[in-house]
Amino acid sequence: MTSRELIQWSRLHERRARTLPALTIPAVSGGLLAAWVWWRSSAGAVAASHAWLAGAIVAYAVAFLRVPFHIYWRADAPLLAQLPIEGRPLFDAALARCLRAAEATTLAAAIGLAPFALEPGGMELAFRHAMVAGALGIAAGLLLPAVTFGAAALVVAGGGERALQAATALAGAPTRAASKPAPASAQPPSSPSAILGALPGFAATVVIVAVLVVAPWLVGSAPAVPAPIVLAAIAGAGVVAIAAARAGAGVMGRILRDVSALDRQRLATLEIKPPTPIETAIARLIGEASLPYGKDARLMRRRFPMAFALGALVWSVLVVIGLVQPDDPTPWLTVAIGGAATYGLVLAGRLRRPPIELVRLSATLPLTARARARAKLAWLLGWWSIFVGAPAVFAALRQSDPTVGLALTGAATIAIIVAGALAR
Repeated sequence: MTSRELIQWSRLHERRARTLPALTIPAVSGGLLAAWVWWRSSAGAVAASHAWLAGAIVAYAVAFLRVPFHIYWRADAPLLAQLPIEGRPLFDAALARCLRAAEATTLAAAIGLAPFALEPGGMELAFRHAMVAGALGIAAGLLLPAVTFGAAALVVAGGGERALQAATALAGAPTRAASKPAPASAQPPSSPSAILGALPGFAATVVIVAVLVVAPWLVGSAPAVPAPIVLAAIAGAGVVAIAAARAGAGVMGRILRDVSALDRQRLATLEIKPPTPIETAIARLIGEASLPYGKDARLMRRRFPMAFALGALVWSVLVVIGLVQPDDPTPWLTVAIGGAATYGLVLAGRLRRPPIELVRLSATLPLTARARARAKLAWLLGWWSIFVGAPAVFAALRQSDPTVGLALTGAATIAIIVAGALAR
């Protein structure tokens, strides 16, 4: 099967599985972003630029996170790995999916620029913002897929564990000698599949930080680094990286097979680790729900480490907002707190689905449905309080007008409580 044939088959499958037209979500998202930018434009061009940049970063961050799911974390990955298809067509089909997702995100960001274009003399502002959207789109469609493919190729080649050991050594942690056998009671080493998320996450962070560095250029101020050079570097790195990745696309079939096997291993293997001090404290407060809470906490930590990585990112963003005290914190507080609340809804769904919750098996245990629901609510509120609630209150109180931040925190807390109720 050639690349063209596989891409056509993939598009046909997506069209049949799609319930909404392909342009619906980009159009709606872009319209909401445009409405928010128009509302913030009443406070000036700087406020409107900050609102667009905050919304665009969230949209592209989601696109970055979705790249592994377009390449190898797919439901049909095990099937494709067993078919007699060469690596190059598999790679090209995955790249086509990434490009379509990047195009949709860029379309939404471009629609959000409408308020700039409608203002007198706003075409220059719109053009500068469009250049940033284009650079982020190239990163989502070329750079991140290349880095994700490289991370998978590293794991398949057996270098993932060595890379993780090197990173551990750089962080200052002691390393375990390879010649000395580990005691039976020692914890098993981290899976080399952790690098599948580490490298793309690092690349996405570099791109977002680079865009934030040149953000003053969007409104005519002088950034620390010339913005055209930074944006051209992002685009050039994407082109070079995807060319190098496509040259080694022959291992794509093995990547699909081995990553699918790693995913099954992660599902099957249960690392029994002691609860953290925070989890122990929460378990003491919820009575009969402590047992299912301990199960949920262990499995979520094992199966969905991204929840803690994103939580740490939100925590860092809110703390930085509180320390820096920007002149216009509303867009950043809104995006950080609202995004965390939205992700809380995703976590609520994961808490009540396999492998976290096996409904039939749970019904046979001497645990009431109320205790199980309370356990899930406790986990959500714990996650929210640690990663979002506490730093959000700190950031809000540090602003000249903390009312907005506190109101957003309260609204998002209500959303998390509702999510816990839906997690029954």
